[in-house]
Amino acid sequence: MYVLLCANLLTASTISIPRENCSHKAPCIEYHAFMASVKSIFNFFLHKANFFKHFATLVIEVIILLLIFLIAFFIGAFLASFAGCVAWRFANNVPQTIPRSFCENCKHALCFWQLIPVVGYLLQGGRCAFCKHKIPGHETLIEIVFGLFCGKIFWLHPDSPNLLTLFLSAWLLFLAWTDALKFCVPAFSLYGGGALLLLFRIDALAQRTAIDWCFFLLLFCLMRIFEQKQMFGAADTFVCSILIVLFGIQNFCVLLFLSCCLIILHYALFRQKMLPLCSYLFFGYFFPQAINV
Repeated sequence: MYVLLCANLLTASTISIPRENCSHKAPCIEYHAFMASVKSIFNFFLHKANFFKHFATLVIEVIILLLIFLIAFFIGAFLASFAGCVAWRFANNVPQTIPRSFCENCKHALCFWQLIPVVGYLLQGGRCAFCKHKIPGHETLIEIVFGLFCGKIFWLHPDSPNLLTLFLSAWLLFLAWTDALKFCVPAFSLYGGGALLLLFRIDALAQRTAIDWCFFLLLFCLMRIFEQKQMFGAADTFVCSILIVLFGIQNFCVLLFLSCCLIILHYALFRQKMLPLCSYLFFGYFFPQAINV
């Protein structure tokens, strides 16, 4: 009897308690819930960190593009300012290197900050800092427009900007400015710039068809006839020839049509008989390029 009782007690002491009745089940649930909360908070901050990373990258790219646009703007403005300065010196028979830039009214030499395109004009309030003579606003307007044009070229194509378009525009701007002031252009700038353009676009010569060359010869002969009758200048004939070779007959005809429309408008407003063709060729080329760069 005593042995049987001991056996029953030993059997009862070895019976396992079911796991679901374990008293540490609640702490386990709380631990898993806590880890899930920590994981969700970590994912939330990770998502926010990725968002801010992408946002910071976007901001940096925009800042870089704005810096590129600003630098390109001042490059274009400097080119326009330089073209205007050289054209004015040529038209007034002033040496290109000596003396340094000066006020047209009081002849006082300009400081470096007065020579900065657009900025110098704004800092002086549109008047000379020495004699208070009014500075022509059209020069600053040309600097702004050409600066925006150059900025647009580099803004749209920061990796591969169309430098040929920029060079051709600057060349035509200089010729237009000089022609407008003196009805004459310097031969070195005319033929040197044209030769460089043909050298850069030597492939354009091979792209022209036989029909293009026939039309080119016909237009060239007509321009030479107009030149002999003093309706055209030699520079006008040369510039038109360069544009025909670079753009083809069809595109040149569109350019010439726009130029002629501007000439007719100018004549209707001012009744000026002698007009600088190079200036209107520049505008006929520049306006479409500025829109479709």
